[in-house]
Amino acid sequence: MQVRSIDGQFTRLSGRIGDFIFRTFKSGKICATYAPRQSRLDPESIPIHFREQMKDLNLEIVND
Repeated sequence: MQVRSIDGQFTRLSGRIGDFIFRTFKSGKICATYAPRQSRLDPESIPIHFREQMKDLNLEIVND
């Protein structure tokens, strides 16, 4: 899933934050992948969990 910083604070984001791994490409595109350390979430709640964490980081999901 591609994300971007709402306020421009993040131009590059790489590594693990919570249950997500972020990677920034040369083009500036930031992608997030769900990779839990433990499978503690119900698969149906992943989108809700993802949106909550993105809101906490002041990031928004970019529609391709």
